[in-house]
Amino acid sequence: MGKRIQWRTLTLIMSLLAVVLILTGCQQQTQPHQSGKLQVVATLGFYGEAAKAILGDQGQVTTVINSPSIDAESYEPDIQTAKKVAKANVVIENGLGYDSWMDKLVAANTDSGTKTVSIGKVMGKSTGDNPHLWTDPTVMTKVTRQLVKKFSRIDPTHASQYKRRGTAYERQLAVFPKLARQLAKGAHGQRVAVSEPVFDLALTAMGYRVSDSHFAQAIEEDSDPTPADITQLQHQIRHHQITFFVENTQNSSKNVTAMVKLAKQSGIPVVTVTETMPTQESYRTWMLKQYRQVQRIQEGNQS
Repeated sequence: MGKRIQWRTLTLIMSLLAVVLILTGCQQQTQPHQSGKLQVVATLGFYGEAAKAILGDQGQVTTVINSPSIDAESYEPDIQTAKKVAKANVVIENGLGYDSWMDKLVAANTDSGTKTVSIGKVMGKSTGDNPHLWTDPTVMTKVTRQLVKKFSRIDPTHASQYKRRGTAYERQLAVFPKLARQLAKGAHGQRVAVSEPVFDLALTAMGYRVSDSHFAQAIEEDSDPTPADITQLQHQIRHHQITFFVENTQNSSKNVTAMVKLAKQSGIPVVTVTETMPTQESYRTWMLKQYRQVQRIQEGNQS
């Protein structure tokens, strides 16, 4: 089965590359300012949201992963995505191997002049680091500033407008580093457990230490944790050696379900998070709901 999947994926990529090459050969289609607007393609919804907030009416933004049911890491781009990338002035990707399929599309379209913004590079990270960058309380502010610079270089006529809108969007994001610093004062370096490392960057900023990295990594890789990892986590829960358990509700497994059940039976709070931004949420409302859960746990412990 593995060979059939590899062959199907290879065939799809070859087809997409052929489409991109055809598009790059059509000068009329690849001119970036045909509509008088910047064309931007973002792999993930929150990066697309930032681009829209900055561009306003001066740009058109396409978000590839626009549904919680789509897994960005295993996504296979279709012909429409290839066409959008071929016409884009700017592509925004997470990087760090999380959305590596975008690298292939951009690499096949080098003559178009498309500029790539890798959030991993913006954050000074490298492959192997935690790719779930969007939970870092500072990341979207840095993304916003980088996009303002990039858009202004491509379209200096509207640079002042990009800067003004970027500053306004940054004001919405200021709550995250402020709240993280506040929570760090009450965390006291306590340990927490997680079903996956989806929320780890936020937890670190809040002053917590993750106690079950091996267990969480196995779940993220869709493999079974070792018996030792399972026993260790069960012990931590039963003996209240963790302050709370963080569950990524988008990736359920029998091991995670069992740990969540045990946590609730043992009186350990469960913080629920999602890896993908819900469709009806903004980045701010989505992330704030997750941060607030930790805040309520701290307030409950203090009462």
